[in-house]
Amino acid sequence: MDDKLLYQVMIVDDESAIVNAVRRELSTPPLGRFRYEIEGFTDPAAALERAKTKSFDAVISDYRMPGMDGLEFLKALAVLQPECARLVLSGQTDMDSLIRMVNETHIYRFIPKPWHDYFLKSSLSQAIDYARVVTENKRLANLIRERGIAISALDEGEIDQILIVDDDPGILASLSRVLTRHSRIDDLFASIHSEVAQRDRPVLDESRVSVQITPSPRHALLMAKELTFSCIIADYRMPEMNGVELLQKFAEEQPDCSRLLISGEISQDELIIAVDMAHIFGFINKPWQDFELKLSIAQALVWRRMQLENRTLAKMVKAAEAGDTAVAPQ
Repeated sequence: MDDKLLYQVMIVDDESAIVNAVRRELSTPPLGRFRYEIEGFTDPAAALERAKTKSFDAVISDYRMPGMDGLEFLKALAVLQPECARLVLSGQTDMDSLIRMVNETHIYRFIPKPWHDYFLKSSLSQAIDYARVVTENKRLANLIRERGIAISALDEGEIDQILIVDDDPGILASLSRVLTRHSRIDDLFASIHSEVAQRDRPVLDESRVSVQITPSPRHALLMAKELTFSCIIADYRMPEMNGVELLQKFAEEQPDCSRLLISGEISQDELIIAVDMAHIFGFINKPWQDFELKLSIAQALVWRRMQLENRTLAKMVKAAEAGDTAVAPQ
């Protein structure tokens, strides 16, 4: 996609002054690489109605709004436009709601009010950069499927390597046990959730995961040079470095690895930093519910596999368009 094109941005805040301030900020030099066409809404319901007729590249939403809060709005918007990058701009939220936004809507970034202009602009441009790569890969992957090109299944026999990093040996042993053993209670919770869920939820297949553990963040980074991981789960408070620092460095080694943060002692500001700097896929509270833990990891693994598959198929389309017919697996 050409960087000079206008990107469609939705701003949702019940205060019109905030909508206008964000609009003004995004239209004031220095503008950066991107230019935006902005639509503002003070009513989340009206924003959702608009999203039924127009596609948006990104949304910047307040959290606390009367009638429909930011979590409810973003979940509804994700159903209508799953590729739209989601950012939250808010001066008020609570820890439970923030955790739910991270886990249920996978917000790209949380921007506290009052915001710094450079942070707002850079956050939006990074979110659009990320979303457009994912969207383009998905488009190309769909194209190859529509053409009916026969391909072999991609990595169907792959064992997902999961790395757990926690300085507490008891936590390491407990998490490892939960992720490698299937219990009857898992079936019970799965049955309950299948009755209330609006759509199918992924299930963790214990037979297809291999769990590696270490109490040392530095050792985890060394392991990243030797073994490809599908998911890393890192505690926040560790003596060598905190979990956010570890996940940032780990992402430099393995950007495709899904990142989850786990903690029983973390502040709201610290969690916001984890979202903004380490781009965590989800947050797990200690003590955890075994079923919810497995669900979070299953979702992270499915998301990673989908991104890898789409990227592979996208490369096949590009190679075919370039006249290279030797790339498609038979």
